[in-house]
Amino acid sequence: MGNAVDGIRQYYERGMTFLFRLVDECPDDLWGKKGGGFFFWQQVYHAFFCIDYFLLPPGEEIPGGAYGRAAAMLSEDCSVIPPKEEIRAFGMRMKEKADAWIDSLDDGALSMRHEGMSARKGAEMANGAVFVSLCGHNMYHVGCLDSVLRENGLKGVY
Repeated sequence: MGNAVDGIRQYYERGMTFLFRLVDECPDDLWGKKGGGFFFWQQVYHAFFCIDYFLLPPGEEIPGGAYGRAAAMLSEDCSVIPPKEEIRAFGMRMKEKADAWIDSLDDGALSMRHEGMSARKGAEMANGAVFVSLCGHNMYHVGCLDSVLRENGLKGVY
C-alpha cells in the first residue's frame, strides 16, 4: 500500500481521464447542446477551469478564461461553441497545474492549511480537503455529463 497522496492521486487521475474521454467521445452534434441545464462543452470547461479555484494561492485572481468567468462558472450561457481541441488543450494546461501541486504534496502536507482556499472560502481548509474536493468536483461533472450521453442514446464513459 502506498501513501495517502498516491491513493487520492489515483482518484484524481481517474476523474481527469474521464473528463478527457468526455471531450473525445462526445459527438459533435451534442458538444454544443444543453444537457442538465448547461452546454456539454461548458460543463467540461467548467471542470477544468475550477482547478484554479481550488489551487491558486490567496490574492491571485482566477483568470477569466477564453469565454469569460461567468460562462466558466456556469453563471451564464456562452454563444460561442469552442472546438473540442481547444477545450482539450485548455484541460491539459490546467491538469499540468494540478499535477505540479499534487507533486508538491506528501502525506504530512495533507493536514496543512491551504492558504488560497481558506481565504476564498473564509474558512479553514487543509490541503487534503482541497485535494479531495477537487476530485469530487471533477467526478460530479463526469457523472452529469455521462448522464447526458446516456440520455442521448450513447454509451457513457463511466
